Amino acid sequence: MGAAVGVAGRCGLGGVEVSGAAFLRLKKLKGGGIIGVAARHNRRVIQAEIGASGSIDPARSHLNETLQGPTTADDVATLAKDLMREAGITKLRKDAVMGLELVFSLPPEHRLDERAYFAECANWAGVYFGGAQNILSADIHRDEAQHHCHVLLLPLIQKKMTGSDIVGNKQRLAEIQKQFHAAVASRYGLLKAPARLIGASKQEAAKEVIKRLREASDPALRSAAWPTIREAVERDPGPFMLALGAELSKPKKQGRTMAQIFTSKGKSTAQDKESTAKAYRVPAPEKEQTLSCVGFAPKPPSPPPPELPKQAATAEQADPGEVVRVREGRQEAKQWSTELGEFIDPPPRPARTARASADSWVAAALSARHH
Repeated sequence: MGAAVGVAGRCGLGGVEVSGAAFLRLKKLKGGGIIGVAARHNRRVIQAEIGASGSIDPARSHLNETLQGPTTADDVATLAKDLMREAGITKLRKDAVMGLELVFSLPPEHRLDERAYFAECANWAGVYFGGAQNILSADIHRDEAQHHCHVLLLPLIQKKMTGSDIVGNKQRLAEIQKQFHAAVASRYGLLKAPARLIGASKQEAAKEVIKRLREASDPALRSAAWPTIREAVERDPGPFMLALGAELSKPKKQGRTMAQIFTSKGKSTAQDKESTAKAYRVPAPEKEQTLSCVGFAPKPPSPPPPELPKQAATAEQADPGEVVRVREGRQEAKQWSTELGEFIDPPPRPARTARASADSWVAAALSARHH
């Protein structure tokens, strides 16, 4: 009960816990005429949305308020076209982002100045997304269960439509919500809901909550509802941690002892890793089969070693100390050298002698032909 009282007390001061999506939701508007459709919804022109089947209560629509922008929905759409035309943008891709719609919300139990809060939200959006001139409209809705404000923006930066780049991915959206909370929501006492804890962190948080309740002798411990409260704490300790102002301490990194430092092998080098890899590397077994197009085929037999020439084989089998001379080609008897004990090639004829002999032979052949 003490925890519940703490939360209730904070609600009275504006310290309401809401999720990131409850603070701010962002939508990319695509398609032809989408700015006009969004503006007609915000100005309650679409009759099909009003009535018993929808979430809009027409009896309270007169409480809605326009903070910025033209009077009618058609004028809002015209303003967007005029701004793009002035920037020289006449044609866009079919899947281009034509506009951004930011929805800022407040929980039902809040006690804040709505108009001041939503006006600051709209101003922040204009500064964050390219300038106040990009705001097409800003409308407060009080005819639904949760009061909220729609801000229509033209994603026009440096004469380019950059809607996809501005919004980015989920990480980018989370960053946008974080920055908005820091700049606006936190100053109005609105608290970000903690992330849901799991595993060991969840168990540690539950123990911390129960410890703090016991240290403060909280009346909840003596309440008949204590078993239910304890079950809620163990199921989701995050809200109770927030209510008690408790935080989980980060585990400290344990240092090494002196014995561990002196017996440590140190950091392994690239050579150490390569040596270890070689030590554990097992050579692949020799394949006994090869894969053919219809399955495994038997391994073909190894080809026999090539036969050596007969004369070469004789040379290999001879005594290493014995010189075996092999006669190659056809040598004449006059080419035998008694001094060397082998055949020698005759010296080549001089080129001039060969040319003269050739000329003489040609002349003789021509002369014989004429006779």
